[in-house]
Amino acid sequence: MTADQRSGIACGGIWVVDTVKVIDHYPQENSIAYISEMSRGGGGAAHNVVIDLARFDAALPLHALGLIGNDAYGDYLVELCREFPNINLDQLRRTDQAGTSYTDVFSIKASGRRTYFHYPGTNRLFQPQHVDLDKLKVKMFHLGYLLLMDAMDQPDAEFGTVAARFLSQVQSRGIKTSIDLVSEDSTRFRHIVPPALKYTDYCIINDWEAEKLTGIPLRVGGKLVPENLEKIGATILDFGVKDLVVIHFPEGGYLRSRGGVELLQPSLELTDDFIVGSTGAGDAFCAGILYGLYQDWDHDRTLRFATCAGGMNLNDLTTTGGSKSWQEVLEMEKRFPYRRSAR
Repeated sequence: MTADQRSGIACGGIWVVDTVKVIDHYPQENSIAYISEMSRGGGGAAHNVVIDLARFDAALPLHALGLIGNDAYGDYLVELCREFPNINLDQLRRTDQAGTSYTDVFSIKASGRRTYFHYPGTNRLFQPQHVDLDKLKVKMFHLGYLLLMDAMDQPDAEFGTVAARFLSQVQSRGIKTSIDLVSEDSTRFRHIVPPALKYTDYCIINDWEAEKLTGIPLRVGGKLVPENLEKIGATILDFGVKDLVVIHFPEGGYLRSRGGVELLQPSLELTDDFIVGSTGAGDAFCAGILYGLYQDWDHDRTLRFATCAGGMNLNDLTTTGGSKSWQEVLEMEKRFPYRRSAR
């Protein structure tokens, strides 16, 4: 099958039920913080990106891939997807071997900063045999999050990791691959992620992950060092990324292509009353990049759209509730000005 005969995007990897609690501050041990708001929603890379894409475009063929439990949380995730007729659930597998993954998210009201308490559950078990590539006639496959899928992160004698082997198999079928990482504070980045990048077309990650992956600081004293974005982008391309590196951060987004395109896009200047929560904003940005690439938009429009998508997501407590149609997303840049600079 040629690339022109394929259609749609598959999103595979992490599926989570998130309970988001807004608190007044993060407490010391043996002290108290007060919860002002609470909500429940789906989370994880695969869930967030596929739902965001479904909200962007009801006509876009989408496939949800992953492993969830035969439990109430698993039922809940399935029901969330069934609200969107364009999401195919044939390869969202279920198992009795573990419970559906969940995360308790604590978001500080004043700053929007988040802390996560995570139960990995079924995500530890998701691996290539859960995906039937013969039945996946898509143009793009997004996999996330590396470092949070134990079976995918296992060593492979030939490819480095199981995920790298899997991405190679996906690419061999003419499907563009995309990856995202989890913001883990560890030393595992440099030996788990680079093997997969050799078989990645689009690497879409945040500033923390970019620093961990390359060892190049992006912030000094809490302030962004824009000149290091070029070094980080070049280093990640050197790992083998085929086409595009995109890094997002609160001040904006950075894009670097193997073809020489380099863009720095400031974020939107949002009002305080618009911002409700930040959970899922990075995945909304990622979905925006994927959508722009799928529609063959130029890099500038794609990066602006992703920036607007991430900004729009901030208007809801849940991971995906802020997302709207792609036309409404682009209206964000008429409602709010861009920052004068991403610096």
